[in-house]
Amino acid sequence: MNKNLRTNPGLRLFVLLLTLVLGTAGFWASFFTMSQWDTLWSQGNYYVSHNCYANLSNRAASAEYLAMLLTRKAEGASLSYLEQQELAQLERDLSPQFTNFRYRLVDGVTGEVLSASKESEPLINQVYQVYTQYLGGERELVLEYGAADPLTGVMDEFGLGEAQYQEYIDYLPAVAIIALCTVTACILLTVFLCLGTGQRRGREGIVLRLADRIPLDVLALLSILALCILISAADSIFWIARSDGINPACIAGLGLSTLGIWGYLLYLILTLTVRAKAGVLFANTLIWRLCKLIGRGCRRGIGSLPLTWRVVVLFLLYLLGSVLTGLTIFLIPVYQGLVLYALCRWTIQWKRMRAAAASLTAGEGGPIDTRGFYPDLREHADTLNRLGDAISAQVEERLKSERFRAELITNVSHDLKTPLTSILNYVDLLKKEPPGSPRSAEYLQVLERKSQRLKKLTEDLVEASKASTGTLPVNAERLNLVQLVRQSLGEFEEKFAAQSLSVIPTLPQEEIWVRADGRHLWRVVENLLSNCCKYALEGTRIYLEASRREGRGVLTVKNISRQPLNLPAERLMERFVRGDESRSTEGSGLGLSIARSLTQLQGGDFSLEIDGDLFKVTVFLPLEVEAPHTQSP
Repeated sequence: MNKNLRTNPGLRLFVLLLTLVLGTAGFWASFFTMSQWDTLWSQGNYYVSHNCYANLSNRAASAEYLAMLLTRKAEGASLSYLEQQELAQLERDLSPQFTNFRYRLVDGVTGEVLSASKESEPLINQVYQVYTQYLGGERELVLEYGAADPLTGVMDEFGLGEAQYQEYIDYLPAVAIIALCTVTACILLTVFLCLGTGQRRGREGIVLRLADRIPLDVLALLSILALCILISAADSIFWIARSDGINPACIAGLGLSTLGIWGYLLYLILTLTVRAKAGVLFANTLIWRLCKLIGRGCRRGIGSLPLTWRVVVLFLLYLLGSVLTGLTIFLIPVYQGLVLYALCRWTIQWKRMRAAAASLTAGEGGPIDTRGFYPDLREHADTLNRLGDAISAQVEERLKSERFRAELITNVSHDLKTPLTSILNYVDLLKKEPPGSPRSAEYLQVLERKSQRLKKLTEDLVEASKASTGTLPVNAERLNLVQLVRQSLGEFEEKFAAQSLSVIPTLPQEEIWVRADGRHLWRVVENLLSNCCKYALEGTRIYLEASRREGRGVLTVKNISRQPLNLPAERLMERFVRGDESRSTEGSGLGLSIARSLTQLQGGDFSLEIDGDLFKVTVFLPLEVEAPHTQSP
């Protein structure tokens, strides 16, 4: 089912109200159908209905007492004045002119009718025989009773019951169908509410409302109290209705009481559902919290002891529990079962740790899930997890180092081999030219250029090695970062113009004094700007910004790369790594590595960010604590 449909507030409110109405209607329709269920299966015969059985049972008690008085009178026993008055009243009440109840007192041996409602009346429809044996003789008396068939016009309980029975026959099947439909619809709507309860639009997971955060045991006590009050009110109204008859006030009272009971039951169903979804059905109870508090206190108290003493204390607690539960036999299997469960759980957790340790030694497996572990085992499992992480990190670092070493050798060999090959080739060509040839001068220029390239590459490699190992001396002094950037831009103005690059500087009016080595900082800025000249896309802009941020001086350089940057930022920071993987440019791939190492030597930070083809370098330098009053020359 669509989540938006389940979480629609308006639809849920409508379904909730409809569920309450259908639940109330379904309850009373079901109650009426069940109370008159015999009307359906009696097939129109009132004499086999529950109403007739109940009325006969009520009248039978009076008939038995009448039979006892008549028997005593027939045997010659004297009746008291009160008993004579009761006998006369019973004969009158059970006479055919006042009731449809019929009885006969018959001698069980001779079959003689000793007393009857009406001697000339044929055998009554339903006969219930009551065998009685009286002292003072061997006579066995049989009391037969039933209802007149057909009923006379006397409107006693039998007449009223038969009239209601005929009335119920007409519409009780329709009421039964209504009860079935309303109860089914109410169940389906309740399932719909349960599916969407706890879910909110725009939010993941289960959301508990304030009413769902009430502790479950407190809610149970409140529910018992509330339901008792509502049921008592409904019961009182029901008995008033039976005594005084149905009236609009009783109908309204019963309807509201039933609506309140069903509404509260629906709230209980929904809150139990959302608690079960959130996994806090039993955790959100005062008893659970108290047990957790006691358990936490015991763990802290026992956990502070040495391991040997902890074993001793746990064994003594086990003995104490055995003695206490031994006082009641039914608690012994419960307690021993809990102890067995705890031991099996400890064994399973220990087995999982052994399997994880075996996987760790084999170089396989992942971290151990320590949820639900005992404290000692959890501590040991966490140690294994940290050990596994450390081994994985070391293996990853070693693989990375091996890969970097192989790539470094390859790249260095390639960068050294290219100018060296050119030098050898042009030397060979120069040997073949006669003295004074015009090509000799060209070959010498190429040799000089390639020699300078080889020299620059060698110097960069030495400097990168010294910078990374920290062997370069650092002479920190006050430097004006803004002035240094302006001077660098002046040096590279022609180079930028040759590459059709325009510079957009963002430099503050005030001076930014940093604590750095002038020679090293100049090399950092020079490397960054040279990197822009070599790798920036022609016709684009270079953005330079100097500022203060987080108590440090910040230099930011941004440009658009000429080649696609399909390498991670950290990969570009390695030595002899270029954005141009074909290595067709004049760069050595050492500029960024040298710049980062020199920045870190001066106590700063160097970060590189790549967003598509956007190349951004940020250099952080420590600010000078006391800026000078006059600008340095």
